[in-house]
Amino acid sequence: MFDAVVKNAIDFIDSSLDNLGKRPKNGIVDFYTAIELFLKARLMAEHWTLIVSKSDSASLSSFSVGDFHSVYLEDAAKRLKDVVGEAIEDEALNNFKALAEHRNQIVHFAHTDYADVGGIKAGVVMEQWRSWHYLHELLTMKWKDTFNAYIPEFERLHTRILAEKDFIQSRFQDLQPVIQQKQREGGVFVECGSCHTLAGLISETNPWGSNYVCMVCQKAGVKIRSTAEKVACDKCGHEFEFFHSTVSSCPYCAQPIDTDKLISLCKIKYTTGDDWWEEGGPCVAYCHECQYPKPSVFYIDGLWSCVSCFDRGWQAIACPHCDAFVTGDAERIEYFACHKCEDEMTQKMMNKMNL
Repeated sequence: MFDAVVKNAIDFIDSSLDNLGKRPKNGIVDFYTAIELFLKARLMAEHWTLIVSKSDSASLSSFSVGDFHSVYLEDAAKRLKDVVGEAIEDEALNNFKALAEHRNQIVHFAHTDYADVGGIKAGVVMEQWRSWHYLHELLTMKWKDTFNAYIPEFERLHTRILAEKDFIQSRFQDLQPVIQQKQREGGVFVECGSCHTLAGLISETNPWGSNYVCMVCQKAGVKIRSTAEKVACDKCGHEFEFFHSTVSSCPYCAQPIDTDKLISLCKIKYTTGDDWWEEGGPCVAYCHECQYPKPSVFYIDGLWSCVSCFDRGWQAIACPHCDAFVTGDAERIEYFACHKCEDEMTQKMMNKMNL
């Protein structure tokens, strides 16, 4: 059964890549299915009951013929952490969750527009590549002992996915005449945050950044206004620019700089909020974008700015339902819930379903 599940997952990735040319969005559905299957296979390697949604009522005879409800992504991740003792890192899990949401939109809503297959394919290629980066690391490093027999197949898939990335650059080159014409007409381009080509055509400029639509992968995005703000290293005392994801250590003394360290350094410098902030109130908010477990959003250079995901420009308010100081859409928070409320509601619902 373990072997069958792994081979099925491999087949789904091959199918995902095969679909790119004609029905690229179907590739997302297949790719996400493969991720779930690999997580279930890792649980099965520990014990087959771990993939049954209600383990206390698991039946080997039913399991043998596939007559059971299996766990989904979040439950699988929770059991890997709590039972197997192998937690999936937050970055990887958040990526898988994002792919799951995209998959659900495709399956449950009308995603039938294939007018520009090339653009859709480019977007799908980038989503697949980001997810494969994390999945490949799990399969060939963290879970190598479990999946060692399939390493050659994983490397074959890796080669296929790498080859698809070349399509992005090829499409960018093909679009150069159109991009240059847009520039002559006054269009301004920024680097796309998805495919990293200089093909994001700005459509609107706001205080927090510029909205754009990428001509290569058709992804809409925001080019966040950058900042050259500095904080002082608590080890050597030198100030350094910190607000970008490439910072991993102090450039002067090489002290490691992770998110927790940035939070502690920013707490020393950024002690107030915007014009809506009340004296004595919290000045560090929870980020609704990356949902880092600690408050990570400070008022930096005129914008609420997260030192975990480096997103900027959202409002920071006290949630009227749970009192947490959070970022997000103010109206949604006021009339529905903040992301922390939603997490709590989701967990209660999952617990009720598992009773």
